[in-house]
Amino acid sequence: SSGDYQYTYPSGSGCNTTDTLHLTITNGTHYATLQTSCESFVWNGNTYTTSGDYLYNYNNTSGCASTDTLHLTVTNGTHNATTQTSCESFVWNGTTYNTSGIYLYNYTNGVGCPSVDTLHLTITNGTHNSTTQTSCESFVWNGTTYTTTGNYLYNYTNGSGCASVDTLHLTIAIGTHNTESQTSCESFIWHGITYSNNGTYLYNYSNTSGCTSVDTLHLTITTGTHNAETQISCESYNWHGTIYTISGIYLYNYTNALGCASVDTLHLNVTNATHNISTATACQSYTWHGTTYSASGTYHFDYTNSVGCASADTLHLTITNGTHQSIIQSSCNNFIWHGGTYNNSGTYIYNYTDNNGCASADTLHLSIYLPTSSTTNISICSSELPYSWNSQLFITGGSHIVILTNQNGCDSTATLQLTVNPTPPAPQVTPNQLICQYAASTPLSANGVYPLLWYTAPIGGTGSSVAPTPSTSVFGISHYYVSQINGNCESPRSDITIRVVRKPDLGNDKDLHICFGESVNLNNYFSTGNMNFSWTNNNTAVTNPSHITTQGNYQLVVSNAYGCYDTALIHLAVQPQIVANAGPDDNAVYNEPYQLNGSGGNQYLWSPASYLNNPAIANPLAVLTDEIKFILTVYDDFGCSDKDTVVIKAYKGPTFYIPNAFTPNGDGINDNFKPTYVGIKRLEYFRVYDRYGVLVFETSSMNKAWDGLFKSTKQNTGNFVYIVKGIDQYGQEKVMKGNVLLIR
Repeated sequence: SSGDYQYTYPSGSGCNTTDTLHLTITNGTHYATLQTSCESFVWNGNTYTTSGDYLYNYNNTSGCASTDTLHLTVTNGTHNATTQTSCESFVWNGTTYNTSGIYLYNYTNGVGCPSVDTLHLTITNGTHNSTTQTSCESFVWNGTTYTTTGNYLYNYTNGSGCASVDTLHLTIAIGTHNTESQTSCESFIWHGITYSNNGTYLYNYSNTSGCTSVDTLHLTITTGTHNAETQISCESYNWHGTIYTISGIYLYNYTNALGCASVDTLHLNVTNATHNISTATACQSYTWHGTTYSASGTYHFDYTNSVGCASADTLHLTITNGTHQSIIQSSCNNFIWHGGTYNNSGTYIYNYTDNNGCASADTLHLSIYLPTSSTTNISICSSELPYSWNSQLFITGGSHIVILTNQNGCDSTATLQLTVNPTPPAPQVTPNQLICQYAASTPLSANGVYPLLWYTAPIGGTGSSVAPTPSTSVFGISHYYVSQINGNCESPRSDITIRVVRKPDLGNDKDLHICFGESVNLNNYFSTGNMNFSWTNNNTAVTNPSHITTQGNYQLVVSNAYGCYDTALIHLAVQPQIVANAGPDDNAVYNEPYQLNGSGGNQYLWSPASYLNNPAIANPLAVLTDEIKFILTVYDDFGCSDKDTVVIKAYKGPTFYIPNAFTPNGDGINDNFKPTYVGIKRLEYFRVYDRYGVLVFETSSMNKAWDGLFKSTKQNTGNFVYIVKGIDQYGQEKVMKGNVLLIR
């Protein structure tokens, strides 16, 4: 190696001498080049047309012998020739051709070389004949009988083997066959002939289309009608819409149902009805023609007179009635009516004749009342004195008499027997009490000698013998009242004041959901103010309620200064973990639809969305012209999400992209050899051979690669031959062959 080197030795004078060598070592140059070329390759002034390893010897700039190595693979273009005959048109390499000719298709083949395919094309055409025909009744064409006018097609293959169509424009003319039915009076003329009898008649001729024709006549001969009748009628007679009021002989001319002129004759006799009018006045009722009438009015009597006509008599009747008055009276002791004195209650009648001369009667309903007397026994409490009775005040007990007017207006004597009982004192109570809102409470109590009555108001109301239990559902102050009762005497009421202290109100329990990996602060969901509070989970104290990640039931307890408390629950649910999967990195055919495959959630969102037909589904289609990194976000029904990415590279294809060298040295870079599959649906096989034709690797899985080993032995540096065969996304077979250089 280059460097400064020293050599020390003794000199002739006995001193040590040191020589110094400044040495520069130069090395020969050795470059290795990998090249793939179509048809030929020029290297260092030499043209090579076959694959192989070539050496170039020279002295480098340092003057050292040097050798460069060329590992060359020569590939060739493809030249295919195709001869085709087609009807009308032919599709070749995506282009439609309509005329015969020689066509070229330029492309780069699977090994990257310019290639040209040639098509020798002959285009043949189908036959199309058109025929116009007119025929009576039917026409036979190409073995088929047609009976209706229309356009008909005959499909066949012509002498060139092309699909052909002949067209028939056919008009079918039909003979005329008219049928008519006629009804005529006496006779009928048809086509110049007179017919006087019923029957069916035929007329033969040729129509305007020249076809034989026959018309048919169904003939009915009818005659006129002549009817005569005799009628007798009252007042008038309606005959054929005309009203006749005079006897006589009348004629009616008409056309009968058969359409013939007809005449009917009427012999008519007209008679008259009877009409009498009378006026009458009567008391109470009147009888006329066997019927009794009790009210004024106009009445009619209908009958048939001697000549058989409907007749009517009229009666104008006036009915007058007697007088009938009813009187209701009451009196103390007696009553005078129409000059008579009545001492007893009862109903009395007075009969007379009124101004119309009719018998009349008045009726008296009489009630006679007498003086009354009564005695009332009252027991009161001493607290009720003075006592008011019949508008008078009494301050002592005993017997008291009052003269009154009774309900009938007669004198009445009322006696009060008044008993005064002593009133007990108010009971003893605890006047003020405090209870927490919603806490359990017990019935109130009081001390007294007599039975107790409980009230909710200081005065009035109905007392209860059952001590009330204060309600604690509403906070605030409530008053209850109690008295003691001796018989009917009740003491003054004692006041008991109940103060219900507001209970802390945390509100309703809560149901919370969080996503996997998130946390929640329990203190954010309830207001505890200045109250004491604590959290527990399954009776275990929660030390850090501001950061909870585990699902469960968490209970909060708060208490105020009065010792009143409340509890609340948070039911915390943690959503199952969601894992997005955008699929493995892959290759897509350039500018062709490629389906992404996402999974892991219920809802999907891909970005960037501009390349996708629908970014909100699991498996959208992408059309790519470059390498794109897609981000997939998946969501569950609760809204939790996760992300994953996938890189899709776009290559022109469908085809295989295969490297020309690899270095299986374990450095993690280019250690394996495998094709890049673009638009390949199924791999038939991927095989690698050494230079002697020995198969060193084979697989039908697109995920497997060759690691440079054969039977667990590392293969030496050198060229290897590969062949790969697969089926593309269109069902076409793809095959590629070539060389790869293994470098150690």
